[in-house]
Amino acid sequence: MARLPADIQDALDKLEPAIRDAFIAAIDQITSAIRLKQVEDMIREGDIEGAIEALRLEQGFFSPLYEAQRGSYMVGGPMALAQTRIRDPYDGSSFVFSFNGRHDRAEQWIRDHSSRLITEVIEEQKEQARIVIREAAEAGQHPRDTARAIVGRVDPATGKREGGFIGLDGRRQGVFRKVLDGMTTPEGVRDLVTVPRDGKPPFVTLESVNEATKQRILRAYRAGGAVSDADIAISRKQLRNKLLKDRGDTIGRTEALNGLRAGRHEGFLQLVESGTVRQDQVRIRWQATLDGRVRDSHRHLHDETIRIGEFFNPAPGVFMQYPGDLQHSPGNPKGLAANVIQCRCLAVYRIKSDLLND
Repeated sequence: MARLPADIQDALDKLEPAIRDAFIAAIDQITSAIRLKQVEDMIREGDIEGAIEALRLEQGFFSPLYEAQRGSYMVGGPMALAQTRIRDPYDGSSFVFSFNGRHDRAEQWIRDHSSRLITEVIEEQKEQARIVIREAAEAGQHPRDTARAIVGRVDPATGKREGGFIGLDGRRQGVFRKVLDGMTTPEGVRDLVTVPRDGKPPFVTLESVNEATKQRILRAYRAGGAVSDADIAISRKQLRNKLLKDRGDTIGRTEALNGLRAGRHEGFLQLVESGTVRQDQVRIRWQATLDGRVRDSHRHLHDETIRIGEFFNPAPGVFMQYPGDLQHSPGNPKGLAANVIQCRCLAVYRIKSDLLND
């Protein structure tokens, strides 16, 4: 089984939680800045876009995420050059390279990649809020309850808003709402529980639910009733935090490796531009993680080798100079996303021996 090299994995062990925490910090800043009264007033007036505006889903709040993404890129570049063992053909001394993180190409990648992610998160949150507001209006829900369902309530102990769905993607928000709605009635509780036919104990069907909430649901199930309002209030906070962390972990896994891979590739581009090696000397081999989770298209690319500047083609209309490359398939965003999100493949760079030693 192909695995990530130890130095790459060690770097990811630090970068992934840093990106996750930066994402959660950005969401905390947004929820702290939301104008709850204005959101409620806009909902009452039927002004959905006004309510969305009052949520203050602004790019500026995501500066921690931008810096964390930049950090992964800046780790990847020097890492690539540090591993390159090239010696002067005249006296045998080692070449020492420096990675230029301020190169126009590096700055452009960081700016474009961060902007793409942040824009996707913001637009997704806006659309989820629109759906909730429309459904609540059709159900006759009080505007205050709708606003609090979106942004949460202030926890007196921490002074932070807790329990809203800001920061959750559509799938996780669906879990959040299904669990909280189901806990309110005996029938809903039963729908959340699966009873095995082999006599084993019942369990909560949705695996992404936090353990304390699962136990509250199971106690209510055994008692044949609903979960108490007090327990639902606690679960609202705990479940939201669990789901938000899950999403942050997903973003961290994807973005940390993407940044490392892009920085490593940029390092070799700078090596070529320095004149130390020629472009035709640098080879890139696609290394897949050959386990049960690898994409079939990436399994088929395993060990395929190209020259730097050429492209791998994992799917129709998708062109990559290295695994995770986002820059060369702008006309196929769905196909690109399908080949990037949580991809664990890696580019292995080799310099073909010529006048310089490999």
